[in-house]
Amino acid sequence: MSDINKLMRAGQYAEALNKTDAILAKHPRDAQLRFTKGLILAEQNRSAEAIAVFTKLTEDFPDLPEPYNNLAVLYASEGQYDKARASLDMAMRTNPTYATALENLGDVYAKLASQAYDKALQIDPANNVPQPKLTLLRSLNGNASGGTVPRLASAAAGQAAQRDAKAKADAAAAEQQERTRALAAEKATQQAAADKAAAEKAAIAKASADKAAADKAAADKAAADKTAQEKAAADRAASDKAAADKARAEKAAADKAAAEQKQKELLAQKEKDKAEKLEKDKAARAEKEKEKQKAQAEKLAAAEKAAADKAAQAKAAAEKAKADKAAQAKADAASDQDKNAVLASLNSWARDWSEKDVRGYLAHYASDFETPKGASRKEWAEERRARIEDKGHISVKVSNAQISIKGNIATVRYRQIYNSNRLTVDSRKTLVFVKQGNRWLIKQERSGG
Repeated sequence: MSDINKLMRAGQYAEALNKTDAILAKHPRDAQLRFTKGLILAEQNRSAEAIAVFTKLTEDFPDLPEPYNNLAVLYASEGQYDKARASLDMAMRTNPTYATALENLGDVYAKLASQAYDKALQIDPANNVPQPKLTLLRSLNGNASGGTVPRLASAAAGQAAQRDAKAKADAAAAEQQERTRALAAEKATQQAAADKAAAEKAAIAKASADKAAADKAAADKAAADKTAQEKAAADRAASDKAAADKARAEKAAADKAAAEQKQKELLAQKEKDKAEKLEKDKAARAEKEKEKQKAQAEKLAAAEKAAADKAAQAKAAAEKAKADKAAQAKADAASDQDKNAVLASLNSWARDWSEKDVRGYLAHYASDFETPKGASRKEWAEERRARIEDKGHISVKVSNAQISIKGNIATVRYRQIYNSNRLTVDSRKTLVFVKQGNRWLIKQERSGG
């Protein structure tokens, strides 16, 4: 609150509001902070939002007089004096001896009386009638200041306060009657001044008409002068155009002569270039024929060499194909052996699972097996042991196994039919085996093909 009040005293209402909202987000029921937010919105002339804040405070904390008082000030600033009076009445109910609320109530009654007289006498609403100076409370003290605690306040004190407010309203009404008489006299004075202003306006209008006639005569003379100047300018332009046309004709003749001379020079150069080109073409044809004969000789030699190379390549290819076939046969045999070993490991894993041989079942998993959900190997093993031993019986059948091997990694996609006393599941699964020593062990296990 100290920081917020410091920002408000410095006129930094936007920063104060941001800080208040930030604290209210953590303490939405704090009455003092909500009251301070209403004050900041009022200072920013955001009356509608301030009214909403103070109204909610009166609903949540109906025993606090300050929100009612500030609502009255905001309503009065918008000319809603009946709402202002109702809010101050509520403030007085919480504390009948609250001095600030009593003073504000007297001002509101005075304004209501003034409005009644203005309406009765049909006084111009544009007259500068003083507005009531209601006091906006700056702190939320409940009923600890400004009067006596409501539960202990005497009825006599409350009645005295009401009488003071009524007396203040009567005095304001009397003052308004005096003001009405003064306004009537001022209105007569204003009418005399208006008549004088009308006479002055007529004199000014006549002077304006005389000035307009003089201005028209001057404008006519200026138009005539302008016409003469334009004619002289047109004559000069015609003379200049004739001179320009002659100059252009002379330049065109000179340009034509120069173009004809250039054309002759171009034709002569073209004939010279043609003769030089014929000589170059003749020399080029002779050189080309010489190159052609040389190329034919080189081509014949290259053909003979290519034939020899082709025969050598064919022999090497045959020998390589024979070696590749032998290597492939060896690799296929090794692959078939590995596939049979992987299939045997898969069937052994399913058999140990079906027989609830937990030790044998867990032995099929590699030391770097990727456990689900990042669990530790020990946690995963204990969970698997509990789930297997918890079943009355288990049957795991595997079929349609498709095995692909790349190096020491084998991927097996198969159909698995799992049956226990609690569940039957027919699904596609994928196991990834890794070869460790002479054994194929499970490194990864996932559902789906």
